[in-house]
Amino acid sequence: MPSRSSRKLYPRIKRLIGRAIHRYDLLAEGDRVLLGLSGGEDSLVLLAFLAEWRRKTPFKWELLAIHLDMGFEAPEDHQQKIEALAKYCENLEVPFKVEFTNYGKMALEAKEKKVSPCFVCSWFRRKHLFKLAGAEGYNKIAFGHHKDDIIVTFFLNMCYHGELATMLPKQEMFKGELYIIRPMTFVEKKLISAYAKAENLPVFPNPCPLSAETRRAKMERFLNEKLYPENPKFKGNIFHAIFNCNPEYLPKW
Repeated sequence: MPSRSSRKLYPRIKRLIGRAIHRYDLLAEGDRVLLGLSGGEDSLVLLAFLAEWRRKTPFKWELLAIHLDMGFEAPEDHQQKIEALAKYCENLEVPFKVEFTNYGKMALEAKEKKVSPCFVCSWFRRKHLFKLAGAEGYNKIAFGHHKDDIIVTFFLNMCYHGELATMLPKQEMFKGELYIIRPMTFVEKKLISAYAKAENLPVFPNPCPLSAETRRAKMERFLNEKLYPENPKFKGNIFHAIFNCNPEYLPKW
């Protein structure tokens, strides 16, 4: 149950997550869901709500939290983090698993070779989760991406790749053998941050030394500091536009 300080936030977030789950059929009977638990507030909040959703749904499905240790942190630091995440999952009655990797080191080495470290890190991380899901029979992977992430991704694809594309609430992989789901599609980052603070969740900072230099971080700052302050309706309108595409008024290449 939510604490007294988060009682106003709780129903809002729950309603928005429920909207995504129902609108895009994110959960079904017999699902085995793998949730990427990084230790950031997004994945911690998502796990809390999915753990409750699992208890209340009229059908059975499984949930496992998986933490990929990227190898950025010193042993004593990541041990403290792992213990805190394990305790958090235990309180939510969600199984917890840790996988140790050296993907962080590989990403930093790629930067020295003028290769995008974010691409390397993301590629290996996803490949690891896909292999784990296939080996252990999980048919869905849940990520803590939210409304702001979807907008930022849209701008990144438009500005850097010349295409109108973004994250999907439900994304089919391997001809339907696996799906990526994003139950917090309609939840704003500020709600997630406020809830994590009110509930005193065990939030850990991103250990990547390059996290503040990424294209994503710079785009987030641009939107939050330059674009959104121009008009309070801009964020909502941009998000609505992503779901309200009119191909008849877009020229063909």
